[in-house]
Amino acid sequence: MKDDSGRTGGVWLLLLVLALIWGSSFILMKRGLYHEGVPVLTPWQLATARLAIAWLALSPVLFRHYRLLGKHALPLLGSGVLGNGIPAFLFATAQSRIDSSLSGMLNSLTPLMTLIAGGLLFGTRVRGIHLVGVVLGLAGAVGLIALQGGDGLPSWSMYAALPVVGTVCYGLSGNIVKRYLYSLPPMATSALALTFVGPVCIGLALGSGLPETLRTHPQGWSALGHVTVLAVMSSALALVLWNVLLQRTTALRASSVTYLMPVVAIGWGLLDGERIGMGQLGMIALVLSGVYIVSIAERDR
Repeated sequence: MKDDSGRTGGVWLLLLVLALIWGSSFILMKRGLYHEGVPVLTPWQLATARLAIAWLALSPVLFRHYRLLGKHALPLLGSGVLGNGIPAFLFATAQSRIDSSLSGMLNSLTPLMTLIAGGLLFGTRVRGIHLVGVVLGLAGAVGLIALQGGDGLPSWSMYAALPVVGTVCYGLSGNIVKRYLYSLPPMATSALALTFVGPVCIGLALGSGLPETLRTHPQGWSALGHVTVLAVMSSALALVLWNVLLQRTTALRASSVTYLMPVVAIGWGLLDGERIGMGQLGMIALVLSGVYIVSIAERDR
């Protein structure tokens, strides 16, 4: 069945809004970890505070939907741990050693991981046109990575493997939500999934030395402010919008939002005084072509 124009327009709007929010999350993580190159919060403090604050932001929803927790506990656990918990620590740790723009670009592997997970574990039918769109988008993302180094070489390190593992988690989580949590209200899915990681992270954050950092570091509260924006926008609000998107389209098409995120990451770089060359513009064109092809393939199912 084909989407009507209003539904299709709504999907594209959600994709763009999520790309803006999530594409900005990497610079927010950087601001939480460092102030003018000086470390402020540790990756552990950032990740635990992010998850705790995101859960607190959505916790009022639990009063209305807590009964759903028992019936859907296992998929909600999978969504909370794979879609939020593990990636928060992986990306925070990665950004302590690699550029935020590179981290954002590596996140573009999510559609490929979603396609692989769907085909291997969730019985999703994979068509040739899907592969064409994914490969085009992936080629653009890899090209952006390769052009990131000032000497023409990839800006790479072992820590770049952590976002890749994070995309595997995202791919699994997207398929879980689409398959098992499709009928739940998006706000309920988000709040209940975070319930499996948020309360634990409150204790972990307090035990990580975060209170002492806030008391002694002159930039501690400023860094926590960036983490709060990250948590409320990129974890709480974006998670709700993501679940709305999964109700309106397939997990693969929804995950294509990560192909748009490098464009946002580069945009932040431009605002920060960085330059962009014709090669990067060409790679962005490939990224957008991949997103469009996947969109057409899913709309014509």
